[in-house]
Amino acid sequence: MLQADSGTALRFFAGLVYYTLGLILLLQSRGQSRLRLARGLPWLAGFGLLHALYEWSGVFPLPDRVPSGELLALGRTVTLALSFLCLLEFGADIVAPLGSRWRWLRSLGWVMFVIWGIVAFLLSLLLQPLSTWRIGVEAAARLLLGFPGGMLAAYALRRHTFHLLVPVARPHIISMLRMAGLAIASYSVLAGLIGPAGPFFPLNQVNEETVERLTGIPVFLLRSLAGIVLVGGMLRALEIFEIELSSRLGSLEEAQILASERERMSRELHDRTLQMIYGAGLLLRNFQAQMEPAMASTLDSVIRMLDQAVRSLREILQEWQARPAMASLVDGMERLIREYGLPALMDVETDWQIPPDAQLPPTQLRHILAIVSEALSNVVRHARARRVRIAAALEDGRLQIRIADDGRGFGPEAQPGFGLRNMEERAHLLNGCLEIQSQPGLGTTVILEIPWGGIRRDDLYRPLRAGQPQPEEQEGRPGGHVAADPQIAEQPEPGHPGRLPKEAGKGHP
Repeated sequence: MLQADSGTALRFFAGLVYYTLGLILLLQSRGQSRLRLARGLPWLAGFGLLHALYEWSGVFPLPDRVPSGELLALGRTVTLALSFLCLLEFGADIVAPLGSRWRWLRSLGWVMFVIWGIVAFLLSLLLQPLSTWRIGVEAAARLLLGFPGGMLAAYALRRHTFHLLVPVARPHIISMLRMAGLAIASYSVLAGLIGPAGPFFPLNQVNEETVERLTGIPVFLLRSLAGIVLVGGMLRALEIFEIELSSRLGSLEEAQILASERERMSRELHDRTLQMIYGAGLLLRNFQAQMEPAMASTLDSVIRMLDQAVRSLREILQEWQARPAMASLVDGMERLIREYGLPALMDVETDWQIPPDAQLPPTQLRHILAIVSEALSNVVRHARARRVRIAAALEDGRLQIRIADDGRGFGPEAQPGFGLRNMEERAHLLNGCLEIQSQPGLGTTVILEIPWGGIRRDDLYRPLRAGQPQPEEQEGRPGGHVAADPQIAEQPEPGHPGRLPKEAGKGHP
């Protein structure tokens, strides 16, 4: 009785170990990670949960009635075979991308499962009674699925670790993944080659009872120890996804800083340098017109150099545009979602109620995408959100874009920063309005509403005080010069270098 209670406790403990493995991996799966290991974790989680179900089903006694008892026992065997299939698929899934010669492994698991089914049918013709047939079917599952699946998973994890993860992972993560691979290999031997005793060879020679007599250690306990090592190794190895996320957020932060600096330099070039060169060229042309023709020709080379400088600055400003011109608003917003990596950070829901063929002028589109980009950047960097919903709708000639997150939000005491002022000014240039709704702990909603095609074209080429420069210049001017904008050409206010007079800022909020 004590021995029976001990065996039941060991089975329950083994099931608990593998249930823990499956639950942890299922909750920590990162489907949007760029690491291939993340794609295979659901298979390993399925293995853990199914194997736990198999072990726990052995804790309870089967009914005395032969048909129902044998059917339940057969169900346990099928569950075991499915757990082995998941283990085999895990190995095939992470090793197949390492080279074309491994691609055939993608279908190996299901081929082996079909072969096991055929073997089970053939054994039903050879082995009687039903209990003996079930033992043979379970042995076939261990030999055809369990042992190959475990060895393939161990080899795939080791190969994947040393070929793809060493450059990005820390040494202790590599060590944990090696331990996890060794644990899977040990499990493949303990579960694939060693099973319950049977009346025929090799089950009457190599089985759980003989191993326990030789070692004094129950096989259930050895499998549980292998599962514990596997759980510990995979739990520590999951840190690699946090490292990947930190790296991607760091790259995003660097890109934001670079874009901001590029915009600042673009504004300086557009507002000061370009206008100063234009002014110098204009003065030289006026001076040249007052000179004798023989002397005036000496200034032609200087004017040509100034013209070339203007063209070069225009090319630089065009190259520094934050985003290329696109005609489709939906394409642009989906591109922003991909660039910010939102699906890897939180749940993303999109709702596009815009006709597929609806298009916007490139300049208007850049302003809209700049507002959306700033809102998404705030979601990623500050909101700590788990879910974000991005919607765009066109109704009655007005476009409404709504970005709502469930992050920490902010209160009315929060001071607007550079990014918010930039968004508001762009919304004003679009002849629209920007509304931000937020409460601490209840998330933030950004609502942009503008007339469809209602951009203020007279304002498009005036530089923003805190926004993206607009380097598009008027074409067809003599000598390559741009037409002087009287608002830009004004001198700065005394004591405020670079600030336009109040008349120049008329029309801004």
